[in-house]
Formats: sequence, C-alpha cells, structure tokens
Amino acid sequence: MQMEKDPVVPNIKENADRCICPECPSHNECMKDNKELLYCSNGISSCEFEKWGCVCLHCPIQVEYKIFGLFYCEKGVYKKVI
Repeated sequence: MQMEKDPVVPNIKENADRCICPECPSHNECMKDNKELLYCSNGISSCEFEKWGCVCLHCPIQVEYKIFGLFYCEKGVYKKVI
C-alpha cells in the first residue's frame, strides 16, 4: 500500500455534506473548533486525539470512491498500488 499524494476524494460541498467524520467517537472538540472534516480529502487532523472508535467503514464516501482503511484523521488515505 502507498499513501496517496493527491486527494483521492474531491473536496467539494456534496462530499462535505455527506461526511460522517463529526459522528466519529474520536472526533473531539479541537477538531470541531477547527471545523475539520472530510479527512479522506483534506488529510490528517491538526489536532491531537485519542482513538475511541472509527466510523470510516460506514461512510458513503469511502464506498463511492473505493477507498479503504480506518482513522483517515490520523493516517490519511491509502489505496492499493498495482
């Protein structure tokens, strides 16, 4: 696997509106204050946080763009490189 250098998911309003990052148990006050979301497009969080769970596997954006993994807020997005 290789970290994608360019955003895999377009950072557009339609994707932001469907983003479930704020529903994640790991999404904390710092992330809310910074209005961070759509980590699969915007990259990792600027906040320190504890892992309390991950909802990435339930994200409609993850399914649509065929990305996989957990904790995009920590690791960014990975795709298989063939």
